[in-house]
Amino acid sequence: MRSFLFLLILFVAQACTTSTEDGGGGGFGSFLPLIIILGLLWLVLLRPQQKRAKNRREMLSRLEVGDEVVMSSGVYGRIASFDEQTVFVDIADNVRVKVTRDSIAERITYHEEWDSDSN
Repeated sequence: MRSFLFLLILFVAQACTTSTEDGGGGGFGSFLPLIIILGLLWLVLLRPQQKRAKNRREMLSRLEVGDEVVMSSGVYGRIASFDEQTVFVDIADNVRVKVTRDSIAERITYHEEWDSDSN
C-alpha cells in the first residue's frame, strides 16, 4: 500500500512539473494534485485509524463483570470488577491483577456455531 502511495505521489509530482513547463498551470490547477494527494492520504491512512479508535472506545465502554479479555501484554483473564479507569482481572485461581482500562486489548467472544460443527 505504501509503494502505491509513493508511486501516486511521484506521478502527481511529475504531472505538476510538466504542466508548469508548458507555461500554463497556475491558479487552482496547480493545487489540484496536492488536494488529491491529501484526500487519498486521509482516505487510506487516517480514516481507518479513526474507525479502529472508535471501535476500541466502544468496546472499552461496553465491558462488564465476567467478560473474558486479552490484555495488551497477551495475558488472558476474566473481569472481576472495575471502576472508571481501573479493572481487576482474574488470571488464575486466587490470582487477581489490577490494570488500567486502556491496557485491555480486546474482549473475547466465543461462537456457538463452532460447537455445532464438531458434531
